Amino acid sequence: MGTILKVENLTAAYGGIHALRGVSLEVEEGEIVAVLGANGAGKSTLLKCISAVMKFNSGSIEFLGKPISNKPYELVSAGLVQVPEARQIFAKLTVAENLRIGSSLRKDKAGIKEDMERVYALFPRLKEREKQYGGLLSGGEQQMLAIGRGIMARPKLMMFDEPSLGLAPVIVHAVFEAIKEINREGTSIMLIEQNAKMALGICNHAYIMQTGQVVTYGTGQELLADESITAAYLGE
Repeated sequence: MGTILKVENLTAAYGGIHALRGVSLEVEEGEIVAVLGANGAGKSTLLKCISAVMKFNSGSIEFLGKPISNKPYELVSAGLVQVPEARQIFAKLTVAENLRIGSSLRKDKAGIKEDMERVYALFPRLKEREKQYGGLLSGGEQQMLAIGRGIMARPKLMMFDEPSLGLAPVIVHAVFEAIKEINREGTSIMLIEQNAKMALGICNHAYIMQTGQVVTYGTGQELLADESITAAYLGE
């Protein structure tokens, strides 16, 4: 296994407000890596920089050993896909049309059809609602659709931004099971998540951020077992 994503000494700011202060982290191929912390810790800003939707001030980001492109569509073509916070599906398109948008940069028709069936196997509810408009789906179904759309790009690394946000506990469990299955099938995962216990329970390693900095790092099980860390940085 090699390093699929490497972030070194990353700084970023909104005007004069520093959101990231020298953040460094790595994701190895085949891993689930969680990035945790309270609101305002800088987690979503980090994802925006990696996804090239926000410019960073200094530092470096490498994907598959090369500096990232500043064009988001080129990152998607290279295999880096983000499942955004609040789903952001296309409300006036059907489930099937939303999924096809995820594969819009691909040319392999047979592979696209295969991945469509893979999504429907992972989320049978989406198959049942294949012809329904995205805006008519429940919040949980929209989250499934957002994940499915990401799968359709056939990523090497999927980055999830708060996938459990606003969902009922039974749906949260289903989403986390889906993330584990995607990882078992060979996709590396970077997980930004408020539900620290759920995230630590499935990740290989985790970074905990506070006020734009990484304050501690360890395996999921190490951090889950350390009550002082969860109390100090995760609000539990």
